[in-house]
Amino acid sequence: MDPDRMPEPLGAGSFDELAARLNTLRGRHGVSYRELHRRVVRARRTAGNPDLPVFNTVYRCLQPGRRRMDADLVADIVRALTADEAVVARWRQVCQVIAGLTADSSWVTVAGELPADSTEFVGRHAELAAITGDGERCSPVVVIDGMAGVGKTSLAVRAAHRLVHRDGVAVRLWADLRGYDADRAPADPLAVLDEFLRRLGVPGGEIHRLGPAGRLTTYRQLLADRRPVVVLDNAADADQVRPLLPDSPGGVVLITSRRRLTGLAGARIVHLEAFQGTESLDMLRRLVGAAEIAEDTEAATRIAELVGHLPLALTVVAGRIRNRRDWTLRDHAARLAERRGSLRVEDELENAIGLSYADLPAEAALLLRLLAIHPGRDVDTRAAAALAGVDLRAAEALLGELVAGSLVQRRVRDRFGLHDVVRLYAAGLARDVDAASARRAALGRLFDYYRHAASRAMDRYAPHERDRRPEVSTSDVPPPGFGDVAAATEWLDAERHNLVGITALAEEQGRHEDAATMSPILNRYLYNALHFADAEIVHGIAIRAADPLIQASARMSLGAVYLRSNRYQESIDQFKQALTRYDAGGDRASWARALNNLGNAFDRLSDFAAAEDCYRQALLVHRATGNRTSESRALGNLGNSAMRVGDWDKAATYLDEALAIMLEVGDRVGECLTYGNLGTVHEQQGHFAEALDHFRRALVTAREFGYPFPETEALLHIGVLLARLGEHDDALAHLTEALDLARRNSLGEFEIKALNGIGVALGDLGDAAGSIARHREALAVAEKLGDRYEQARAHKGIEQGAAVTGDSGVADDHGRKAQDLLTEIGLR
Repeated sequence: MDPDRMPEPLGAGSFDELAARLNTLRGRHGVSYRELHRRVVRARRTAGNPDLPVFNTVYRCLQPGRRRMDADLVADIVRALTADEAVVARWRQVCQVIAGLTADSSWVTVAGELPADSTEFVGRHAELAAITGDGERCSPVVVIDGMAGVGKTSLAVRAAHRLVHRDGVAVRLWADLRGYDADRAPADPLAVLDEFLRRLGVPGGEIHRLGPAGRLTTYRQLLADRRPVVVLDNAADADQVRPLLPDSPGGVVLITSRRRLTGLAGARIVHLEAFQGTESLDMLRRLVGAAEIAEDTEAATRIAELVGHLPLALTVVAGRIRNRRDWTLRDHAARLAERRGSLRVEDELENAIGLSYADLPAEAALLLRLLAIHPGRDVDTRAAAALAGVDLRAAEALLGELVAGSLVQRRVRDRFGLHDVVRLYAAGLARDVDAASARRAALGRLFDYYRHAASRAMDRYAPHERDRRPEVSTSDVPPPGFGDVAAATEWLDAERHNLVGITALAEEQGRHEDAATMSPILNRYLYNALHFADAEIVHGIAIRAADPLIQASARMSLGAVYLRSNRYQESIDQFKQALTRYDAGGDRASWARALNNLGNAFDRLSDFAAAEDCYRQALLVHRATGNRTSESRALGNLGNSAMRVGDWDKAATYLDEALAIMLEVGDRVGECLTYGNLGTVHEQQGHFAEALDHFRRALVTAREFGYPFPETEALLHIGVLLARLGEHDDALAHLTEALDLARRNSLGEFEIKALNGIGVALGDLGDAAGSIARHREALAVAEKLGDRYEQARAHKGIEQGAAVTGDSGVADDHGRKAQDLLTEIGLR
């Protein structure tokens, strides 16, 4: 580093190096550690941020030996030294990159329902009235701020339920923005937006086809006039929530934050202070019992004072009182007073949690500490048993003790979670009390359980691909019994965030090759469910494995995700890298599968010669290795390629051979697709009855087994043929159904074909304007996806419609464009 230049964060490869550069920056500006601490505290107070670091926290951030650095604190330190926000942003970004938090930020917790309303809620009447409007029109954006444990989330949830009940709200969205998580980055608002769009019915493939601006526009359009209630919990700052705000009147967004958020136009600020004395007593009466409080109201009042009248602290203390009936209220008050003498004034909450923690048996205390370092937000009993290294019955008993002490919250069904303040407290204890080796062992047991359970779930979810998944060792905790596909899918949906999180954590702890095995295990589920962001995290971890064949498998999986997301060039790059590694490793069967996929990518880009070359090479290998299923797929793709260039006789030969093999091996998906393609061949050869029969066989088989891809294609084929036969009403019905299925399942290539088909049918019915409109829609999608063949069809349809309306200029223009495209792809 040039000694005459200010130190820059770019290029730092570790926390030690970043801390050293940060300390050099402090020295260059001539600011002492004490002055730097004062500036950071002063700036946070001015910004309304109640998290004020002590001197030692700021000092240690600039010293070596750091395993983790708080990106917000790094940014505040740099901001205290320079007013240049671009410089601040660079330091924050490098800190996040070193911590691997970029992936963390896309791992989000979102729900399409509100959390359950607490039966322990008391008071806050004025605040509730301010939020809900109390009969008047309420503010569209409400920010509830206040210190940790003051009850912000409980108030937001109570207000949200009241609004839903009063206004009959159908759309309810909730997200944990993780603004104050000690170990994870704040949630990326774009990732939250993706999950919200899923809850609103937008397919994953469609989401990934939209850019950030398109996602925001779609989100706001979907919420327009629907009066949604959206809860954004634990926001870090205004920038994090701004992309998640609807822009239409009628709905309400409730935001909670420890900071005073500014810059949100029209937002109403509701600041929460600790309870008043009467509210604290009301809460204790609710939680402990009115009779017990009435016996010694003075002692109860003293208890409330000793925990700072904080709702969370009162809840925890109440749990301790219920579990220690042999103690009087005065005994509890005295014990709180004794502990408070050794704590800072602002630690009433820690005092309450600490006392309840101290009452726990050793096994329950250990489980609490381990739950705090779990990478997810909630667990079931089996995961808790794996963490603690106990059997299911013991885990149930320990969780029961923690729930009784109000240190763990029981959520939906058999799931348990921690309040973020309790998590922070217990995680700190875990680092202080438990040896690093013991924590690694617990998380290792958890990973082994999740991997084993995921493998068994996938055996039920996708049994036909069992040979593509690695054999994994069993865990001491048995996985659930997955009776059918629905049960496996339900478990995978519930545990998805935990599976992704534990995979990332396993890599972070040095289990690189073990973490990589989750890529082939979860691949089919993440792909089918269109969880592309999670797929990129899991496959990205596998790409960093040492084994080149594991890398190749992950790259092929990523290539499939990119192909489904219409990111064709990225897809081609991943398939080519997979091919290189499979070739070097001598895995010819997988090499041929990757080559077949590469052909599909070339086909999407209308490079039919390259696609056919890939299919031919793949076919030779599949025949040599005796893989009949893959052989039939390569034959089917060769038939498709011949169809694209109009060689119908060659197409029929390939497809007849492919169909015979598919019927032999029981490949029902391939059977559906091949019936459809053979129908197209018969149609082009003028054998319309045979064509319609093949299309209808494809449709029946697809519906019988619930395959949306071939069902959409069959509907499309039937609609196009019926239009050709002059049965326009039936044609439009089939094509419209195909269009709906294509959009719901993000089948962009079929969406284009359906739109072009509807355009042709409308043109034949004499609706030139309607025909042009549909062809223009098809053209827009085809241009976005890079499908030049369908672009040419759309231009041709517009040309014909414009000619009918007498607009010769438009007709000539689109006719030339159609010709140019067809010439470009070798069809003229």
